[in-house]
Amino acid sequence: MEGIRKKNAISKSKLVFMVLLAVLLLIQLVRPQKNTKASPAGKAFVDTFKVGKQVDAILAASCYDCHSNNTNYPWYSEIQPMAWLMDKHVKDGKEKLNFDELPSYGPRKLNSKFTQIIKQIEQNKMPLTSYLWMHEGARLSMDDKKLLIDYFNSLTDNE
Repeated sequence: MEGIRKKNAISKSKLVFMVLLAVLLLIQLVRPQKNTKASPAGKAFVDTFKVGKQVDAILAASCYDCHSNNTNYPWYSEIQPMAWLMDKHVKDGKEKLNFDELPSYGPRKLNSKFTQIIKQIEQNKMPLTSYLWMHEGARLSMDDKKLLIDYFNSLTDNE
């Protein structure tokens, strides 16, 4: 009798494994649309606001993936559910700030956005810690933070 129970337990665990494997394979077929446009990330922003090469390089490494119309997708973004998580991060990021849309904003909204960027950097809220786990190169040094804060302060009327 005990042998039959062991065999049933093994069969049940094989069935659970097979169902989980099938679900994992099936979810690979459901893919979010990628965040890619024809123009390079931040191009309009860089041109409109005369962004220097150093500031642009920092923004490209630390901001544009989630805050522009062009995301640089790493290998793990091809595997579900990581692609869904990335898609949510990018959508949330673009909703709060999209560098590609900043040139179309009026002066008050621009000033507010630039002030928010400064606050986020000063409070170490950006880039997100979860983003830095897989993108070590996006970490802002003290010099990077100072350069960005000085740059965005130069664009605000809060000085």
